[in-house]
Amino acid sequence: MKLLLLLSTLIISLSASITLPSNFTTDFQQTITNEHGKVINYKGKVYFEDVVETIADDSGIEQSYTRSLFKWNYIEPSSKEVCTDGVQLTVIDHDLEQIANYLVDEGIDLKSILSVAKKITEIDYQAHYKDVEYLITLDSKNRLSKIVYVDNLDNRVKILFSNMKYNAIIDRNLLECIAPKEYDYIKG
Repeated sequence: MKLLLLLSTLIISLSASITLPSNFTTDFQQTITNEHGKVINYKGKVYFEDVVETIADDSGIEQSYTRSLFKWNYIEPSSKEVCTDGVQLTVIDHDLEQIANYLVDEGIDLKSILSVAKKITEIDYQAHYKDVEYLITLDSKNRLSKIVYVDNLDNRVKILFSNMKYNAIIDRNLLECIAPKEYDYIKG
């Protein structure tokens, strides 16, 4: 009986999934290594918030839906902002003074990736999403600590998170990519 209880507990804990809070902020370091061994290091800050919005149809019936807003604010080695609401992706490159808008289809969808993650050790999870395999590591407080994957261009990507703050109060302006009018728009 004890063995059955132990096995049941183990199976339940191994099938546990990762859930994001309704919002978080964190610093990040991203390392991208191409197939030739060239390494690029980025640093910045990430902001995330689930925003619940309510709209009414013509008959006055209200319906609520949730949008997940992400902003990656790159500080080093170049100044860049990447914002998404899960449908559209906006990239503002301040060094090049360019703005590009894309429809999200191949980007990293963190919420979806985490929703399919399977526990492989006490702190490590593995997720297979859109033909990419991700290794996700949590810290001692079960917050995101690291994500490692190989992208569709065969680049090895490692993202380390630090100073993670779950359920922090986030100024909505921090989630927006506001482009200076003098920047060039390029077709994405």
